[in-house]
Amino acid sequence: MVYTSEGFTWTPSAGVSHGLPTIGAVDPPTFFASSKDQIYDVIVVGAGYAGLVASRDLSTQGKKTLLVEARDRLGGRTWHSTINGFNYEMGGTWIHWHMPHIYREVSHYGLQDDWVVTQVPGGKEDYCTLTTGEQQRNISHEEEADLCGRVFRIFCNLDGNDLREKWKYVFGTKLDPQFAAEWDNLSCSDRLNQIRNQLSPEELAALEAQLVQMGGNSPDKIGFLNALLWWSLGSHTGTGLNEIALHTRLASGQSELHRRIFEHAASTGNLSYAFGYPVKSVQDKNGLVTVIARDGTAWKARSVICTVPLNVLADVQFSPSLPVEKVEASKMGTANLCNKVHIDVQGPDYLSWGSLASPGKGLVSAFADQLTPADNTHLVSFGPDPKSSLGIKLDNIDRIISAFKHLLPAEKRDEVLVNRIVAHDWNNDEFAKGTWLFAPPKLTTKYLEALQRPHGNVYFASADWSHGWRGWIDGGVQSGMEVARDVIQHQKAASNNSDGRAQNSRSQSKL
Repeated sequence: MVYTSEGFTWTPSAGVSHGLPTIGAVDPPTFFASSKDQIYDVIVVGAGYAGLVASRDLSTQGKKTLLVEARDRLGGRTWHSTINGFNYEMGGTWIHWHMPHIYREVSHYGLQDDWVVTQVPGGKEDYCTLTTGEQQRNISHEEEADLCGRVFRIFCNLDGNDLREKWKYVFGTKLDPQFAAEWDNLSCSDRLNQIRNQLSPEELAALEAQLVQMGGNSPDKIGFLNALLWWSLGSHTGTGLNEIALHTRLASGQSELHRRIFEHAASTGNLSYAFGYPVKSVQDKNGLVTVIARDGTAWKARSVICTVPLNVLADVQFSPSLPVEKVEASKMGTANLCNKVHIDVQGPDYLSWGSLASPGKGLVSAFADQLTPADNTHLVSFGPDPKSSLGIKLDNIDRIISAFKHLLPAEKRDEVLVNRIVAHDWNNDEFAKGTWLFAPPKLTTKYLEALQRPHGNVYFASADWSHGWRGWIDGGVQSGMEVARDVIQHQKAASNNSDGRAQNSRSQSKL
């Protein structure tokens, strides 16, 4: 298996090792279906889900397409590493048949039976550990669902009807502007202050822990409108979001699906690709767009689809310059700067365990996600922005272990042995600068439409500004599909207009 230069693993015996094995690594890194100097129909910048789906849809429609990727692998902010027979999802992970766009891809490539369920019952430690300050108690998963669902509902139920009418069509684009603006002006902290007197200290702590896990930052930094979007996507119920979005993943891993989409596109003979080429600039002039890599390599196309994440969009030089709204949105960026850490502990006892903590000591949650082939428990843990007062940096293994053990029942901390840590530092990744999108206050109503608009012959696709499952894998697939369609239609219309002008010119010449 080929290694990517990204990510790291730690074990007590070997220490830290950088770079991880993954089927997502592309070797050889470049391929040109014809002359590398040709003028392409479309250049797609970025090989995450949006870029892969766009490249596939374009190439299968006969478009000569070049896929340019800064990394040495497929997947962008989603990819998995296989270590000793176990798949560790480094970024986006959980998908579900209630996510229509990604499920279409799963079914299309024959993976509809390829499911793994997170946090299965039957383990020895089958409960949730709830830590609130210095207080701690273990509750059943039924109690956990009741508590977390109840407080999340209080948080989101603005109208006494769970937004079932006010935000009925969550995939639509016509949310009442008055409601959107009102809700988007609030942070999650603002909303907590409105309902604080309805909650006990434990209930408040459980809700805060959920919000920090969702938004990857303190509640004052994350937007209330984004939380309401997730509530509505979860079928307007307190536990719906977790049942859909934190329940099932692909057994073969996200990189397997990336591979199938990529190889489908390549099989058409219309796809060229260049991995390991960070893009420096995009220049739209005289009907052609030139994409220039940092090393000076340049390619030309009639159209470009740019899929770089929101937080790095302003790092690419555009000519003509991007509209000010796009630049401002990129500089505001996602509020989500979380850490995601895989932790394997010795033995199978914690197969069914989970935890929430507020405040945590670097991590606010952990939950079991299957056993490794060595019969050890694999756990996934989340923590807030490393630069926040309650965050930790991923370059300190001792602090990661200490933060994790704080989530355990106090009487068991000394007996639990950590035998592997796996992670990717997304916040120090220059091509991501953060994780999934969770919008800060005001970003959505002020900038979403501007982020979706093309700029001349340059189009933009990303989960960060999709409709529906915005910030999720499904949103990336949806955005890539929709923008590829727009480019195909635009080029068809331009070709028809050109043919019409040519015919008219020939007719006039005969007069």
